[in-house]
Amino acid sequence: MYQKITIFLLVALNCFSSFSQSVEKKDTTDTRHTLKEVEITAWQQRKILSGLLSGKIKLNVAELNTLPRFLGETDALRTMKLMPGVLTTGELNSGFYVRGSESSHNQILLNGAPIYNAMHMLGFFSVFNSGHMNTFTLYKSHLDASKGGRLSATLDMQTRDTLVSKPTVSGNIGIIASQATVALPLGKKVSVYLSGRKTYLGLLVKPLTTKMTDTPVDYDFEDYNATFVFQPSEKDKVTANFYYGSDYLDIETGIYQTEGRIKWSNIAASILWNRPLGRIGEMTHTFYITRYKNRLSISQNQFTAWLPSEITDYGYKNIFSFREEKFLGTYGLEYVYHHMYPQIVETQGAYTIHTDPDSRLYRIHEGALFINGKYFFSPRLSAEAGLRYSGTAQFGKFNYHTYRQGEIINTQTYGKGELIKFYGGFEPRIALYFLPGSNQRISLSYNLTRQYIGQVSSSSIGFPTDFWMPASRNIPPQRAHSFSAGYSIALDQDNYEFSSELYYKRLHNQMESAGALIDMISQQYIIEDKIYIGGGYNYGMELMLRKNRGRLTGWIGYALGWAYRHTAQINDGKPYPAKQDRRHDLSIVANYRINRRWDCSAVFVYATGNALTMPESMYLVGENAVCEYGPHNGGRMPAYHRLDLSANYWISKKKNTEQVINISLYNAYNRNNPAYLAVDIIQDKDKNGKKDQLIIRKRGKSIYGIIPSISYSFKF
Repeated sequence: MYQKITIFLLVALNCFSSFSQSVEKKDTTDTRHTLKEVEITAWQQRKILSGLLSGKIKLNVAELNTLPRFLGETDALRTMKLMPGVLTTGELNSGFYVRGSESSHNQILLNGAPIYNAMHMLGFFSVFNSGHMNTFTLYKSHLDASKGGRLSATLDMQTRDTLVSKPTVSGNIGIIASQATVALPLGKKVSVYLSGRKTYLGLLVKPLTTKMTDTPVDYDFEDYNATFVFQPSEKDKVTANFYYGSDYLDIETGIYQTEGRIKWSNIAASILWNRPLGRIGEMTHTFYITRYKNRLSISQNQFTAWLPSEITDYGYKNIFSFREEKFLGTYGLEYVYHHMYPQIVETQGAYTIHTDPDSRLYRIHEGALFINGKYFFSPRLSAEAGLRYSGTAQFGKFNYHTYRQGEIINTQTYGKGELIKFYGGFEPRIALYFLPGSNQRISLSYNLTRQYIGQVSSSSIGFPTDFWMPASRNIPPQRAHSFSAGYSIALDQDNYEFSSELYYKRLHNQMESAGALIDMISQQYIIEDKIYIGGGYNYGMELMLRKNRGRLTGWIGYALGWAYRHTAQINDGKPYPAKQDRRHDLSIVANYRINRRWDCSAVFVYATGNALTMPESMYLVGENAVCEYGPHNGGRMPAYHRLDLSANYWISKKKNTEQVINISLYNAYNRNNPAYLAVDIIQDKDKNGKKDQLIIRKRGKSIYGIIPSISYSFKF
């Protein structure tokens, strides 16, 4: 209101001044009056999140500063986990679960290159430096035909790609890690962005654990980004992006003289060439290379065991888009070559195991052709349809061994370049959109998706021991039929937005691991024999209410969901809850701007505990205790909830200059959320006070409680 009055007074005063000058001159031959130049500026609050009414969620990274920080950092991927349907999975879990599907059902793309492990520090930090990024867009309902290769959601991340006219630097200095981003112009047509982040947690944790316990822990992570933007003409833009990140965890136990080490890393490089095609469309070509590698080793005295795993992709994708008066079209193709080493144990010491390299290296080719179109029947009604044909092929060189009592009794050999197995099929997509009013939207969609590589889980927490397996001679590709229906409305001139959605997903050829890590230490271990194939289904409801403007902004998101799986070999073939089955998931985010210097925020999350298999009884065989377990995934972790608080003091906040000090509390009321459950055996007393029986008691093991932090962020 005050802004409107001020603008009106400025214009009125300027008109009055010009009119007065013309009267004093008494010029009767020219009645024109020239107004003096008036510069009117207004401030508009930008949305942190956008695209809610269009069925996708887009996060503006530049506006993340108002959200609560964890250990002094704003993390876009952790913010995405506050959206309804993107499950809060608990402490030390690096998974990214959407609508009850496995983490491996989601595709995470960095400038078109897939990233296979998106979290540092066992789920605390994502691998993406927010200062280097531009936007995060999550597609979790309808997927057009250009998006494929996974059964669930696609998270598309784009780095900063605009030319800069002068050098800028931004960064963050915290108590756990620090990061910085530099943008440099290299002439009028080239700019470069460089980012780096490094933790010094090991310098704090290792001396502390060495002094307090006999189990010193050393941890370190780092990541680096480089983006080159080249714009040789007004029409062409070439963006080259490089990313490297690595983690290292070392744990030593003095009592057992055992040392465990885990090292995992991501490397991704991509080149994007974008060119408009006149007024009717544009084309984009993407070339990429990405590699994810992890290596777990355990040493005791003279014995050492390694569990290496690696996946490397070489890919290409092109998209041509065009538009007419009532039609938007897209078509193109993509191809990727997977070079995969699943996790197989190698040992040295008491007895040595060296695996046959030609029985563990998978050479997989995957490709797709797609076409997609959206037609606007009227301003209120539109429809989108797409068709995708995808396929995968496994080629030799490869050896399939058959064992009996530790000896190879048969080997089927495929020569180099020989076709072993091919899978393929069509993937139709369709969606309908209806706008009852200018501020409302109703959507219906159906997707058939196929996935040709999957992840085998061997840990319930965030250790990177999960590995990737392709569809092969003995493992069929995964498939899913997805249905969704949504309603969205904007209220009070877009001040509030409300969205709701129902979903159902039918899953086929899901993979369940039949063995533990210890089972891999066997000369007869064959991965494909230790994977059960089954089906499943997910269904549920999502609700979200968001406030966009004013001193107080934020959102409330709630999801009610079910996720079940079934295989012939588990639970007598009856459906059982998936480990990521969460009945309730609630997120409340509030940001309050006190004045131009201070703003504060809070996040509260609540989620039903993960499903797990618990022992129900125990008996002694000789001197050995044997557990008898209950139904598969019939137990539950305790409910997960926490409150995060954050406050920012802005030393300066201008267009190109920012300085802010952040004080935050993670888990403010010190909730002991267990990362895993331990089983204790205690003696129970009878009525006479005698300890005459043993009972099993489960006890949650939490890693940390309240975590305070302070950090300094800057931009120059």
